[in-house]
Amino acid sequence: MKSLLDEWNYLVKSKYPIIAIMFPLIAVLAYTLLLPSSQINESRFVVVDQDNTAYSRQLIQKIDSSQYIHVAQIISYAEHPEEYFYHEQYLAVISLPKGLEDNHNRAVSNRIGLILDNTNTQSVTFIRTAMQEITATENMQLSVPALARTGMSSSQAQGTLSNLAVEVRSLFNPTSNYQNTTILTFVCMFSFMMLNINSLPIVARLRVSHRLAGELQNPFNLLFRIIPYLLFSTAGLIFAMGVLKLFDDTRFVGNPFLFMIPVMLYVFGSVCINILVAWGAAHPGIAVSRMLFIFMPAFVLSGGTMARALFPPLALQISDFFPFVWMFKFLRSLGLRGAPFREMLPELGSMMLYTGVLAMLVIARGLWEKQKLAKMAASAPAGEFPGGPPPEAGGPPGVGGPPSGAPASLPDASGSPGPNVLPAGPPAPAHEPSCS
Repeated sequence: MKSLLDEWNYLVKSKYPIIAIMFPLIAVLAYTLLLPSSQINESRFVVVDQDNTAYSRQLIQKIDSSQYIHVAQIISYAEHPEEYFYHEQYLAVISLPKGLEDNHNRAVSNRIGLILDNTNTQSVTFIRTAMQEITATENMQLSVPALARTGMSSSQAQGTLSNLAVEVRSLFNPTSNYQNTTILTFVCMFSFMMLNINSLPIVARLRVSHRLAGELQNPFNLLFRIIPYLLFSTAGLIFAMGVLKLFDDTRFVGNPFLFMIPVMLYVFGSVCINILVAWGAAHPGIAVSRMLFIFMPAFVLSGGTMARALFPPLALQISDFFPFVWMFKFLRSLGLRGAPFREMLPELGSMMLYTGVLAMLVIARGLWEKQKLAKMAASAPAGEFPGGPPPEAGGPPGVGGPPSGAPASLPDASGSPGPNVLPAGPPAPAHEPSCS
């Protein structure tokens, strides 16, 4: 419990409690303002009208009336239409061929060119949908009267032209709301990033403060130090999701109290991985730099920004090593899809088993380090304690420190005696703990 209180005091005196709660809220505010709409409306178009007839102008008006399209410029000729994409002012170019009206009146096939800036496929998805709807409507208006003249009724003509119809039912996010996908993903990303930055240096901080050897007398002490991170990170993430649900109508249909179970397992497992990855770091700066090996693969493989169906089976198997990926699975199933909690018990059991394995690995690593330090202490010259407090910190007479009245040197940054020599103070009593 002493380790738990020590880590708690360290975090309370730092800015992490504020960061753990405020950063997800900042992400909620920023991305809500940046993404006010759930879809891209009024995409800017350039229309190349080579026909310049009454029908072509009528068709341009119909294209412009779509909620997804805004005809910003009409020209009669374009030799290199891709040049309109260079400055990112337009997303598409429509080319209406010469003879469009004549072919329309004679019921001859016309081909309209649609040139898309496909550098970001998400930006042109609704453009394809809008153009398909417009062309389907135009074809029906031309074909139904022609078939009716052959003796068919209007319903028979429509059935001949569109015999099969697809009724689309979009589940869990029917309005393609960004709050349910992009914003929620970045809120979790900011929380995960702050957790990594603050928990990666745990062992390195103990090492540079010469407390690692004492901490490893009970390897469970490292697990106790995870508890404050678990409390603050879980509170910040759940609070941010609650704000999204309350003020931005984000979909979350699961039980928030039950959802806290996988969130806490994710935090605990993530800190365990951070301890293992950054164990050998000489100082906290090196430990934090190793976040690259954890944060990037976990974020990409979570499915928050890229569909997991795009990944090969090997990548999906690798993703199971990251608790952040597991948390996103529960977020999608419990929060967005509304799966009953009992349906997720197999996944929850697997996550608990994996988290337990990570905890045992932390304990095993601590025991191995404890044995290593003990061997180094046994083979080290008298007065040196690898991984423990330096001899100058004070201790019982005759154990490691200089004898009473002997000169003691001040160590420099590298740990070797410096040039300044000061008389040593009286030795600390045997019952008084040494201060690092």
